[in-house]
Amino acid sequence: MFQEMTFSFIGFVGSAKTEVKNGRKISTLRVARTDRWNGSNDEPQERTNWFTVTAFSDFAAELVASGSLTKGRYVVIRGDIRENRWEKDGKENSELQLVADFIRFADPKPE
Repeated sequence: MFQEMTFSFIGFVGSAKTEVKNGRKISTLRVARTDRWNGSNDEPQERTNWFTVTAFSDFAAELVASGSLTKGRYVVIRGDIRENRWEKDGKENSELQLVADFIRFADPKPE
């Protein structure tokens, strides 16, 4: 049975870089998302989660190269969640990779 895993969130860019591997542009973004709520005593609580997002598109690479996708920019990102599996020292390992296929700015262009 095929199960599609996707993600969608809004967050702040912490860093962005693009590198070329085997002739393919790969952009890597670190994006923070902060959740805020009131605790049991109505005291404000918050938790920030950092995500590493990979994009294989020329569009993402152009955003990084142009300097548009910089620290502090508020972005909307959507894409697929992929599971990478490998074996090392006889032990099965896996990790989830967030692969963006949609990146848009959620804030006005800085001046």
